Formats: sequence, structure tokens, C-alpha cells
Amino acid sequence: MPLTLTARIGPDTLAKLERAATRRFAEASRLIDDQPFGAIYLLGYTVEMRLKAAHYRLAGVSHAWNISHPIPPNVDSPRMLAERQIRSIRGAAAQRSVGHDLLGWAQLVIESRTVAGLPKLMAQPEFLSHIKDAALRWTESLRYHANKPYNEELEAVVKAARWVTRNYSQLWS
Repeated sequence: MPLTLTARIGPDTLAKLERAATRRFAEASRLIDDQPFGAIYLLGYTVEMRLKAAHYRLAGVSHAWNISHPIPPNVDSPRMLAERQIRSIRGAAAQRSVGHDLLGWAQLVIESRTVAGLPKLMAQPEFLSHIKDAALRWTESLRYHANKPYNEELEAVVKAARWVTRNYSQLWS
């Protein structure tokens, strides 16, 4: 009997996160004209995955590490450590579940660049503007709803996802 899809996906790694971001962006791009709500949903995840991957790269996470499990044992996983850092950075502004907090992950990327000794992002104001635009229009809970986004909403999330995708390597290098 073949393994089920959920059994075949394996651990969450940086390499898989980057590949998934590329795939979700391509899928979302095909949905923009006919299924704009679905496009926004996938584009928001694209932004989230790129921000997470940029942080993990800055934090020195190997492409093959399982980002959800501790390495070595008795230490927080890269994901748990990042989420704790976001809560610290965002304070009262942090969402209850920071795992999908686009602004929190963007701020963590900025802080991680500083910790890594990298200069401030040249396009930091533009970067934050795009993330704010996406965060105003996307949440993971969209999956439970059906609605028709306004053209301006779709355009803002498309622009944000395109910017983050196009400038991804600049976020961590």
C-alpha cells in the first residue's frame, strides 16, 4: 500500500520551505484572474514562507535541518526560537499565534540582519510597506471563508508577493 500524502511530506526544512514558496507563488499567479480570493490566500503564504526562509538563512539554519524540531535535543527548534523572538520584538502588538504574523517575521528578518552583522536593507521602507499591505489583507484564516476581494486588495497582495519574491535573496544576503 503506498504511503499517504501526509506521510510522504517528511520534515519541514529550509530547502522545502523555499521550494514551496516558489510553487505557491506559481499556483497563485495562475489563480489571479479567475480565483482572486484563492490567489490572495496563496500569495500571503508565499510572503510568509519567504520571510521565514530569509530569517532561517540569517540564523544559520542548514537547508536540511528540521525547522520544527530541536537540534540538538533539549534546545528550542528554530521555529520555536523564532516565534519567541517575534513575541519579544512585537510585545503587545504580537498576534496570539505569531507563526503567521507577517509584520513579526519581517521585523525578525530586520533584527536577524543586524545580529548577523549585515547592513540595513537598502529598500527597508519599501520592504516594510509591502509587508504591511499584505498583512492588512491576508491572514491564514482566509481558508475558512469565501469572499470576493476588491481589485485594490488583490493588487496590493500581488505587488507585495512579487516584491518579496523578486528581492528574496537581498533579505538574507
